[in-house]
Amino acid sequence: MKEDWMQQYQDLLSERGMIGLDLETTGLNRNIEYERPTSAAILESNKDINQPDVIINNMCRLPSYILPDAGALEITNINPMKLMNEDLSLFELTKMLASYLIENPQKIIATYNGASYDLIILRHTFFSSLYNPYLLSNGLEDRIHIDLYKVVQAIYCFAPRSIDFFRDPTGKVSLKQSLLAEANGIDPGDAHSAIDDVKVLLKLASLFKEKAPEIFFSAIGSGTKKRAVKKMTSQLFFNYGEVKYKDRLAVGRTPTFICEDPSYSNNMVHFDLVYDPEDYLYMTAEEIAPLINKKNSPFFNIKANASPVILHPSLCEENQLTTAEATQRATKVQESNGFKNNIVLACDINSKKRSPWETAVYSESQIYSQFIDKRDRLLSDVFLTDHDLQNRMEIMQQMNDPRLIDFSKRIIAMEHENCDRKIRMHFQEFEAQRLLSEDDVPWRTLKDAWASLEKVENTGKENIEVIQATRKYYKLIEKGVSN
Repeated sequence: MKEDWMQQYQDLLSERGMIGLDLETTGLNRNIEYERPTSAAILESNKDINQPDVIINNMCRLPSYILPDAGALEITNINPMKLMNEDLSLFELTKMLASYLIENPQKIIATYNGASYDLIILRHTFFSSLYNPYLLSNGLEDRIHIDLYKVVQAIYCFAPRSIDFFRDPTGKVSLKQSLLAEANGIDPGDAHSAIDDVKVLLKLASLFKEKAPEIFFSAIGSGTKKRAVKKMTSQLFFNYGEVKYKDRLAVGRTPTFICEDPSYSNNMVHFDLVYDPEDYLYMTAEEIAPLINKKNSPFFNIKANASPVILHPSLCEENQLTTAEATQRATKVQESNGFKNNIVLACDINSKKRSPWETAVYSESQIYSQFIDKRDRLLSDVFLTDHDLQNRMEIMQQMNDPRLIDFSKRIIAMEHENCDRKIRMHFQEFEAQRLLSEDDVPWRTLKDAWASLEKVENTGKENIEVIQATRKYYKLIEKGVSN
């Protein structure tokens, strides 16, 4: 029989239903705001785990100035020449995704590593397509997202025998979705195909729900920033698990909340009760500062807006702490106001060592420069719903936000063949600048694209069809911009 705290989230799942979401993208640039989806899939789970309902399963053609990385195309087995002939444009695929998500805010969204990748790319894609970039993090909607990659990390830390894990020849665990699926008897299908990846992640969600319910339902319970913050701040202590990527070591923690980093929004600072607070209570702020987020330190951050899995306090028993011990240690920390104040001061010390925030030059990089005001948000919404060229031109002329004006011009040039000749000429100049730039720019130029193809060929990859198609695609883009 499920404990009461789990039952409420079981009921929530039954009431709302769950969808899986996955994107295949143009690559993994160090500047993720310039990557875009090449395909997307949204499937809804139902009673038949093998036959989820397909909501979206589409590829899209890319604007010429957004070049896919050859390595990404090879891994995802996507032929860029076929992309070029897709019915849907990137803008139209974005509209399809946004429309479904806007109409279904109640659905629980499941991804695999989505908090660090898919949802970030979606945010930037929405932004450059005039949709609300924070569509999936609207605090008024209680839109729940669970990242199964974070769920499986928590399982590895607190219930490692509940499922099977893949290990490489050195004994290190791998949490790669396809390998985890195979280890648990789930067919990974065509790995890196958006629809197959979603089918697999929904099966993994079902597995986690059955084998580690206390962790799976904790993920639902902390599935929004607001929910996560409440779980972290309203309990004397809780549990949290992560697997360090480099060493693949399980790090199980039993934290008690200290403060939100005053200089770094959404970073919630905690003390790990696995460590005896007596050894740290009398440290100065200067002594604490270098220990925050360091290996083998009790001081660490959890990002409240990154879909953390906040585990129930009772799981401290799996972390070699009795409930009585955890309670005693947490109480000691919470009653030590001087200690907590020193941690706040330590955060301030660290903030002064950070590099100053650089002013972004290009529109895609300016997503966090300022919020879109209400007037421009409403104008953007009207622009998106009115498909008439002349009306869109008039709406654009009423906008004040230079970022949105920039994006509007691009959309008009790409989606309206009969647009003003001057707009088209300016857009062609923009494309040429993006593709031919020799400067150190944050997007993928033609030079970068050719280098990515050379890298793939030098590694002896065998996907000849995709490699040849990629070469042909780059040549066509190069020829087009030269003309």
